[in-house]
Amino acid sequence: MRKQKAVLWVRSAEPNKFGKYSYEAPVEIDCRWDGSGKEFRDSKGQTVFSDSVVYVDRVVKIGDMLREGEMASDEPEDPTTIETTAEVRRFDTTPDFRAKETLLTAYL
Repeated sequence: MRKQKAVLWVRSAEPNKFGKYSYEAPVEIDCRWDGSGKEFRDSKGQTVFSDSVVYVDRVVKIGDMLREGEMASDEPEDPTTIETTAEVRRFDTTPDFRAKETLLTAYL
């Protein structure tokens, strides 16, 4: 299912003294990128619409950043400077009926 590539930047847990988050070095992951939006409830319980839904190969957290496509050799450390990156606004895990595999879904 995850035949596409994406670039992932994992956000630090706490912001610095200026309120800005830092990110780990980017990594390329396998995914399925669905560009259609879906309605979901955010952490505050408000109904919002996602720009994309991405089925990822690992656990991500709210605040991490994703960009569709393969990783370039000169990928910047700060994903907020790239126009095509999007922030993970919700993350769900859905086990299959036998609980042998889990679908990992990031809403951007």
